Amino acid sequence: MITSKEADALADHLLGQYFRACGCATPEDVRKAGEMVISKTARGIEKYCGTARAVDVLQRTWLHIEPEATPS
Repeated sequence: MITSKEADALADHLLGQYFRACGCATPEDVRKAGEMVISKTARGIEKYCGTARAVDVLQRTWLHIEPEATPS
């Protein structure tokens, strides 16, 4: 397998290509296409590594996302 740094760069490149190929023109388009990628990736992890591992990856990813500010 390639290094973590190489995989990160490749993922950035491929995601850019994917969003362009999907014709994403708005943030909502990016959200929809991104959700599809997340879903397909989680299902792939589940298939090869099991449900628990897929859920773990999704939870760890969720922890690294900055929540939007809640209006007071």
